[in-house]
Amino acid sequence: MKDTNKNCCAAVDAVPEEMQQVGALPWRIAKNGEARILLVTSRSSGRWIVPKGWPMKGFSPRQTASREALEEGGVIGVLSKAPVTTYRYMKRLDNGANVGCRVAVFGLNVRGTLVDWREKAQRQRRWFSLAAAADKLDDRELSEFVRTLDAASECLEPPTGATGKKSALDEILMLRR
Repeated sequence: MKDTNKNCCAAVDAVPEEMQQVGALPWRIAKNGEARILLVTSRSSGRWIVPKGWPMKGFSPRQTASREALEEGGVIGVLSKAPVTTYRYMKRLDNGANVGCRVAVFGLNVRGTLVDWREKAQRQRRWFSLAAAADKLDDRELSEFVRTLDAASECLEPPTGATGKKSALDEILMLRR
């Protein structure tokens, strides 16, 4: 999402120690039982990332994460009640300064994918296996988290459909770590 909320960046000139962002880890279970993660490209460098952005006034962190997933990746779904992980990275701001950012990431069980969405012309999106997503992510901490999900997914069963039972990945992503 475009950095329209400049209030969150008001202390940029003071170079704060760590800024806060929120993000979503969009996932789904394919018909063959394989867990898949949706990644999007960043607008500036084209590297593969999860949808994320600055907190927005009047929105909870969960609402902001949901909005980022919709705007950056064109996906809607059910968010975990609490972040499933956090990670840190260095963010280059518009003024050229680099600041540390901590991202609280909510799991997003994707229920729908839009054909057209706000940032479609600015980003690519692609579904990856957990192992491939971990390999594509630059952010080491987030990549390691996805690798733990990949290890846990070896015990997944195909989706249960109408029974409503949750899979192991559902439990991992929907519970607070």
